[in-house]
Amino acid sequence: MAEPRGIDRLPRPMALPPAPRPLSILFLYSRLPLPMTTGDELTVAHLLEFLHARGHRVDFVTLASNRPALAPAHEEWLRSRCRRTEIIPHTAIGGLLRAGLGWLRGWPAQIGYLHSPAQLARTRELLARESYDLAYAYYVRSAEALRLARGRVPVTFLALQLSQTLNTRRLSETAASWPERLFYRFESRRMGRYEADIWRHFTRTVLIGEKDREAIAAMCREQGLAEIDNVVFGPHGVDTERFAPRADVAEEPATVVMSGVMRYAPNVEAALWLAREVWPRIREARPGARLFLVGRDPVPALRELDGAEGITVTGTVPDPADYMARATVCVAPIRAAAGLQNKLLEYMAMGRAVVATPVANEGIGARPERELLLAETPGAFAEAVLSLMADAGRRRRLGEAARRFVLERWTWEGPFLALEKAFYEALAEAGGGTPAVSSGPPTPPVRPGG
Repeated sequence: MAEPRGIDRLPRPMALPPAPRPLSILFLYSRLPLPMTTGDELTVAHLLEFLHARGHRVDFVTLASNRPALAPAHEEWLRSRCRRTEIIPHTAIGGLLRAGLGWLRGWPAQIGYLHSPAQLARTRELLARESYDLAYAYYVRSAEALRLARGRVPVTFLALQLSQTLNTRRLSETAASWPERLFYRFESRRMGRYEADIWRHFTRTVLIGEKDREAIAAMCREQGLAEIDNVVFGPHGVDTERFAPRADVAEEPATVVMSGVMRYAPNVEAALWLAREVWPRIREARPGARLFLVGRDPVPALRELDGAEGITVTGTVPDPADYMARATVCVAPIRAAAGLQNKLLEYMAMGRAVVATPVANEGIGARPERELLLAETPGAFAEAVLSLMADAGRRRRLGEAARRFVLERWTWEGPFLALEKAFYEALAEAGGGTPAVSSGPPTPPVRPGG
């Protein structure tokens, strides 16, 4: 049977020895991790695979935001990786209502939107019934649910990953329309106040890198609060078997590829900037050049670009790697995000020549001129792309170095093993001895609406 591709794919099984001390973990999240259509879904799915491979026992409590029921293969995979899976239905109408109520409490919009009384109730039930070693919440949107575990679980980890303060502030400066910029300006202020306080309610705060820590520390100082001091760095990785060089695929001349979910605001802003500011300069020098914007759910502003000036907007494709493999140059023109850019890791894992912005490379730390080219202005970005189009030897050297860099630093297993080590260290500090063993047999997932 052919391996599932595109949104049907599953995380690659991890061949790892069992952990020295299996842990009982309550895992909280704000959306289904399958299908893997966004960077956070990709990371959560692979983290569940890792925890399963190491023998940890996971009770997974998540929201299902306006998605159909899990595909049978996805449901079976989730059941096999978690001891319990609780999927709580979440509607847009309910989310908007709670976002309004949260706004009155001073919360950022995304905290209120994903504040689920049903998820809180189920979390309380599990905390009352089970004995956990650790409670782990992915993204700031699950912080309010994680608060329930404080004092009931030896250690709690809030995986902020990226600073949403930094993310929304950049969007307030670069979003395409003034209503969007105004919204993100308000959201950034509220998120700054929220992030400056929320970290202190948990044992550890997980962040991608130093830029994210600096942004939260700056907000702590601005609010007159103690500076964040419980950070562990927990970046994620890339599947270096799925994203690998393809010797059997021919590179196509003067072809540029940008990949990503094309409804995600930082990707939309980046794609529009690329198409409007950079691409005309490239086409002027190389009239036959082609640009592929590859990714699901392109917004109307991007769909309007399809067919103009050598631009193709693909929408959902079976496997974005098929396009990356044929590209002369892959690009990551991100200007308004924080954290770590999965698309950049995927390009590099495939051994492609890459041009990226410094913002896109913040969480990855690839070396300019050795593993990729960095450019910030439209003119410099176009010049970097054109220089690689004209030099096959340089493309090959950059791609080979990029692949080596990813293999050394950015597989999934490496960062997750470091995160697991942080779990044990926090438990030791908390006086945790032998991990608790929860009772009760595995239960099947509760389906949305079920």
